[in-house]
Amino acid sequence: MTTSATDYFLCGWHVRSEFPLPELALWQDTQHHPDITLTLNEPELVDPAAPAAWPGFQIEAPALARVEMTSICTFSVRDGCEIRLRVEPGADPIEVRNFLYGTGLGMICHQRGVFPLHGSCLSLGGRAVIFSGRSGAGKSTLAAALTQRGHTMLSDDVCALEPTAEGWSVRPAFPRVKLLPQSLEVLPDLKQSGVHAALQGKYHFRFENVSAFSQKTTPLAAIYFLERGEDGEPATLLRKTGMDALLLVQQQVFRRRAGELLGRRQAIFTTSGAIVSNVPVYVLRRAFDLQRLQKTIDLLEEAHEAVPVQI
Repeated sequence: MTTSATDYFLCGWHVRSEFPLPELALWQDTQHHPDITLTLNEPELVDPAAPAAWPGFQIEAPALARVEMTSICTFSVRDGCEIRLRVEPGADPIEVRNFLYGTGLGMICHQRGVFPLHGSCLSLGGRAVIFSGRSGAGKSTLAAALTQRGHTMLSDDVCALEPTAEGWSVRPAFPRVKLLPQSLEVLPDLKQSGVHAALQGKYHFRFENVSAFSQKTTPLAAIYFLERGEDGEPATLLRKTGMDALLLVQQQVFRRRAGELLGRRQAIFTTSGAIVSNVPVYVLRRAFDLQRLQKTIDLLEEAHEAVPVQI
């Protein structure tokens, strides 16, 4: 019995998947050979002695990762081009997709030599900005709020960066975001084609018009690292350079430990340095007060307009 597959767009790659990925735009060029295949086959086994990035996540250098999520799914990623997926009985498909779009995409990036930064990314006037920081820092909430100002979502959780002749750019992934329930209270007009309970108490949104999602690589204008301020403290921006900026980027490489186990330690360090040498890095400090969110957005839009276009 043959399982049908659908062709999707992800970060400029042609993905042919036997598992539905409705958050992704469809791939339009039917003559193009897929860059990545996702099949519903038994995941590859790794050497039992292979190191673990964390429990259930093993790396066999230089080209194989295996991830086991109890009661949800197990998948392997080889050479940045082959994913084998087993979905556990009764698992919620959206939880499966969360792991594929997160850890799965991160492994593809590391194996393909593309730099993955943990964050949410939008296009503001044709230039990308990334909000980065630890989980729960408010990256997705800021991103979702900016979409209500007419800006375009490019990626959430994993931002795939690549060098260009003009500087650094972001590969667009999908117009999807995960939000905490309390964020909905200050984003009542958020338009979505579906709301689903997701992991860690968050809600998963797939924005409308997936077919119109921009598939163009977008130049990166700035990276904002989110820092929590005191209650009532106004939002502020502080430019970081040199080693301070480098450490911020290093701390937020997506699944950095896994990338290092795949043999990319030196490449990750070198690329981090190249990024901070060419892209402005800021710390955005603000209180976790969702009622002040719009003022923070005003500050960000003004700062974005002030960042010179890279030539």
